[in-house]
Amino acid sequence: MKSKVLLYIIVLSGCLYACQKEDALTPSHTPDSFAPLPGATDEESKLREEFYKNTGCFLLFNDTLRHEYKGVDGYGNPWYETELVGLEYVLTGVGYYRYQFDYLQTLEQKRQVADFLCRYFVPNAKGMLPYSIMATSGIDEYYYTDGDYTYNASPLSFSNMRCLALNISKLWELTDEKQKKSYGQDICCDLILATWVNPDYWGWGSKYEGSPAEKFFKLGTYYYDQPKTDYYGDRLDPLEYGFLEDPYEEVFPSEDEDARAYIKACASMTEEEFFAKYGANDWQEYTRQKYNIMKPLIDAMGIKFN
Repeated sequence: MKSKVLLYIIVLSGCLYACQKEDALTPSHTPDSFAPLPGATDEESKLREEFYKNTGCFLLFNDTLRHEYKGVDGYGNPWYETELVGLEYVLTGVGYYRYQFDYLQTLEQKRQVADFLCRYFVPNAKGMLPYSIMATSGIDEYYYTDGDYTYNASPLSFSNMRCLALNISKLWELTDEKQKKSYGQDICCDLILATWVNPDYWGWGSKYEGSPAEKFFKLGTYYYDQPKTDYYGDRLDPLEYGFLEDPYEEVFPSEDEDARAYIKACASMTEEEFFAKYGANDWQEYTRQKYNIMKPLIDAMGIKFN
């Protein structure tokens, strides 16, 4: 009996030792791959660290989060473990899009971007800041079709669960405070719109189907990007059909342009100010309906623009 007890004690001691040894080999803290390397002293790392301290949001300047040398493979070639931001990844898998980026080239550009985001974007996006922001000087989007990826568009921004990617090149064209403030609001609007995009969107119909703002977009379905003339060729008034802005001579605005105008108006005006500016006549029923849909959504997010 004593020998059995002794055997149990030996086995138990071995298990405890193995667990302790395994714990010793497991890092007690794995650094966040979105953050600068611990102890890094270069100027870009310090800039990114300061941005995080001020905003609680990570700042990236390329899409490679980690590139670690792990040794050699069976053929003697160097083996690296690489982690990318991966904008193409969605909750249910990998989408049909791929992205290529042009990176900012100088430290001064990166400083200007960090300053702009802190001043004109972060205050507008409180409560809905992304996990990280990747600032680039260009984004090219490619779509998988016919067995290959072909160029599709150059979006100003794209967002997934981990990152908001921005084409920040427009910043160099802005010359005054008003323009920068408007640009910061546009980025915030794009972030809101990104949360409404249907992840299963296949390229036809509205990409906002099933979103909280679906009814808003349905009111403009027959007019988005369409000519400003009716069946008889008569000119149509955009405001009469609920469009707050009229940027084009021949066609109505797009879904995104329409929503962005309402988001900015709802986040910066009272109801009285809104209808004093855009009118409340009976023939402007589209405007009132779209306002009544959008205003509660923006209020619920706590979004306020100065």
